[in-house]
Amino acid sequence: MTVLAHGVGQSQDLPLPLDLVLQAGAATVVVSFLVVAVWWKHPRLGDPGTRPARSGPLRHLVLAAALYVVGNAFLGPRGPENPAAHALFVWLWVGLVPVSVVFGPVWREVNPLRTLFRLLRLPPGGWWSAPSPAGRTPAATRWPAALFLLAFVWLELVVPHHGEPLVVGCWLLGYALLQLACAAVRGEEWFARADCFEVYSDLAGRLSPLRHRNPLAGVARTPPGPGLAVFLAVWWGSTIFDSASGSPAWAGFLQRAGHPVGYGTAGLVLLCAAVLLSVRLLSGRLDVTASLIPIAVGYTLAHYVSLLLVEAPRGVLLAVQQWGLAEDARWDVAVAPGVLAGAQIALILTGHVVGVVVAHELALTGTPGAAAGTGASKTAGAVAAAGAAASAGASAAPGMPGRPALAALADELPVVLLMIGYTWAGLFLLFVR
Repeated sequence: MTVLAHGVGQSQDLPLPLDLVLQAGAATVVVSFLVVAVWWKHPRLGDPGTRPARSGPLRHLVLAAALYVVGNAFLGPRGPENPAAHALFVWLWVGLVPVSVVFGPVWREVNPLRTLFRLLRLPPGGWWSAPSPAGRTPAATRWPAALFLLAFVWLELVVPHHGEPLVVGCWLLGYALLQLACAAVRGEEWFARADCFEVYSDLAGRLSPLRHRNPLAGVARTPPGPGLAVFLAVWWGSTIFDSASGSPAWAGFLQRAGHPVGYGTAGLVLLCAAVLLSVRLLSGRLDVTASLIPIAVGYTLAHYVSLLLVEAPRGVLLAVQQWGLAEDARWDVAVAPGVLAGAQIALILTGHVVGVVVAHELALTGTPGAAAGTGASKTAGAVAAAGAAASAGASAAPGMPGRPALAALADELPVVLLMIGYTWAGLFLLFVR
């Protein structure tokens, strides 16, 4: 698989000087914070208005495509003409984000693992489920999904020869067997908290205008629970690592130090841990986890937009050419650096503006955070209570109960500083190589 630089490559490709871009990024976050501080003094985001999802026969087509990709990885060509790597690293990993942002959490509806689970007639509740504490419904944990996501990004960013068809086929087969075995024990809902691609699609899909009548409310009402912050830290931290590892400085360090797998693994884990630690330390008394979703989505789209435009159609062409069709066709697309840079800047800044709005709403509803010593169950109760209050009253009514605006703003200041740092990091890593 061809490895692409996902940014525009050099700072001179920017339509504006880099220092001006960084200043504009910080100003965008600050201005958006000031605007919502003045005009958004009461909770306004009520029920997101979720629309039902429909998958129909599409789930069986996706299952057939997944089986074909795995079979082709083992039995097809061994060279770069095999589209297995494109299917995993481009169509699924990158393409799932824009598809989910537009159509909602589609992977839950077409997940081939869920389809196999049902075709195998495994018990929906699993062979064994841990009993719930009396009178309590524990919040769903996303820790398993975070660990599986870390395993995936480790394969993508650290493992040598990760694009070889046999490596892709072995990983996909092992992942599917392990997920199905765990689901057989714990039930079908295992996929909702442990399949990293389903959780990935679910979080990105909370921004979907086709799934939620109010996407901002969809993000703000993200169900909390253990592992959500860890999953987002791995998601965003791995994308940052992808940018940083493409720099000449990192390549030179690995060449001098040796042991690229060991140092790469350590760098990936430490960077994801740093993102998580920054959220825990700087969010103060707020649970700002949900506000990181649009930031992660915006940076992912900005980071991988060139890969999606160039390699996704090329993968389709490779799959067609395996059947002897369009053998002379080529897909060689060059995206204008200025246009690409403008799109990347817009995606990053849009994600941060939406994140500021969601963080402000959560501050007004008084959602407590982990730093205040509250557990997941208390956080879940606070969000549920805020959502119920918003749904019961007028969704945009100024009189909706909430915290005093000044108290909310005081708690938001560390969050704004954190987002300015994230904005600078995202822009700097995209446009400096």
